[in-house]
Amino acid sequence: MATKSKSTDIFKGLLSWLCLLALLCGLSLGVAFSAIVLSNPELQTKMAENLQDFAGEAGYVPPAISGDGTQTEEAETEEDFAMEIAEAHAQHEELIYVHSVQIVCALAILLTALVLVFAFRRDRRQLEAHIAALLGKVWMEIKCVFLMAALFLGLVLISEKYLPWAVCLWVLTAYFLCMDIGYNRRFFRHNIIHSVLKWLNSFKSMTTFEQRSLRRLFSTIGVIGGILAVAALLLLWALDSFTAMGRLLGTVIVSVIAFAATGVVGTIVWYVLGLKRDLQDWNALMAQITEMYGGNLNAVNHVPPTSNLYDCAMQLNMIRTGIEKAVEEGTKADRTKVELITNVSHDIKTPLTSIISYIELLKKEPGLPDHVMDYIQTISHKADRLSNIVQDVFEVSKAATGNITLNLEDLDIGKLLQQTFGEMDEVLRGSQLIWRMDIPDTPVLVHADGQRLYRVFQNLIRNCDQYALEGSRAYVSLSSQNGYAVASIRNVSRNEITMDSEDLTARFVRGDQNRTTEGSGLGLSIAKSFTEACGGTFSVRTDGDLFIVTVQFPQVNRPPV
Repeated sequence: MATKSKSTDIFKGLLSWLCLLALLCGLSLGVAFSAIVLSNPELQTKMAENLQDFAGEAGYVPPAISGDGTQTEEAETEEDFAMEIAEAHAQHEELIYVHSVQIVCALAILLTALVLVFAFRRDRRQLEAHIAALLGKVWMEIKCVFLMAALFLGLVLISEKYLPWAVCLWVLTAYFLCMDIGYNRRFFRHNIIHSVLKWLNSFKSMTTFEQRSLRRLFSTIGVIGGILAVAALLLLWALDSFTAMGRLLGTVIVSVIAFAATGVVGTIVWYVLGLKRDLQDWNALMAQITEMYGGNLNAVNHVPPTSNLYDCAMQLNMIRTGIEKAVEEGTKADRTKVELITNVSHDIKTPLTSIISYIELLKKEPGLPDHVMDYIQTISHKADRLSNIVQDVFEVSKAATGNITLNLEDLDIGKLLQQTFGEMDEVLRGSQLIWRMDIPDTPVLVHADGQRLYRVFQNLIRNCDQYALEGSRAYVSLSSQNGYAVASIRNVSRNEITMDSEDLTARFVRGDQNRTTEGSGLGLSIAKSFTEACGGTFSVRTDGDLFIVTVQFPQVNRPPV
């Protein structure tokens, strides 16, 4: 539909534009004809006589003739009667001519009205804007040449008695000139000199590759033009010098043509070979970019210094060096940050242990009031929570720096899940969730660290208990899929999930934005770090308020040792 509407608008614009041109030409012809008549008295007299004759012929009434062909009262003789009949026929033909002229005039008036209706539509202005845009791309010198040619051709037409054609030509020339000046404000600035200067400035701002490519192209065109010019001069000289020597003339012409063909073909082959070398260097750069995109920052190119792409190759190598430096600085900063967290955690852990020890001693003091015991219980609870946070931070720091110690072995992940639930039985009893487990009885073996994997499942179960909707069901399943052991935990979130999976597994990020639950925001991060350290895959997926965590390990087919 859009294409059809656009085509219709173009047709309407073209029709309106043609009507305007016809109106301008018609008015110009009328003005020119009026001026010629007013300046020539003889033409005025002749026009007046023609108008009088035309008016008399239009009001003439032919003589009446009786129905039986008898003579009227005005005709008394047979000769007079025949003359009257001939005059009546002549007057009748002239009357038909007058009516035809009147019909033509009426049609001309109707056509003029239609032209006036269609000549001033908005579609015409849009078409004129497109035409002016095309004219704006033509140099002013070429426009001046066409203007002079139109003036000269008009004078020639006038001398050949073709005044209407000359008037129409001049009107169209003036119309296009005015339209070009009206739409293109920089009419005089778009000339050959300005374009050449602009091209020279743009050539200076081009890259070395663009400049060399243009030089090669212009050199190829210049060499081919020079070869053809030399061949043309040699042919003219041969035709002038060896006209009488037929065999020698033919030999010279064949030699000149062979020289021209060899030179042109050789120049084209030289240009193609240079272009081929550029394409090979371009492929080398693209290969390096592909390797760098894949993570291989050590990839380098071997573009020779004579290549047009040498500057690009050097810039790409400098980018590689800059990326390596930035990555190294980022890694160093991250390592420093992790080491700082590790050291701070270790420094906090020592006095915290003493605080917990003294709290235990206070609990054993006899005779303490009840409110003091309540204070001690609160301090003990907060100290235990702080100890867990410090331990989590310490473990995350070790996993991030790769200092974690793993004891990899073949183990049954199903039994590990059941053991985790058994040891967390006290926590799960106070949970308001309904747990549904689907763990197969057959062993599902994986190669991992049992202690770290136990911590993974412990954090996931604890996370589910803290953030799942009260009274809802939590599903724990274990299955074998395509050679992988897949363990998943699904639950409905208590709060609306507004973060994506990457944000949920980041450090110190909690699903409870109001922080009304106890937690450090490191549970999922620790689970992910330990899973990946043991060679597994950890993923989180959300579907509305449904929260799904999947832990996947390559399955071991041989029985455990």
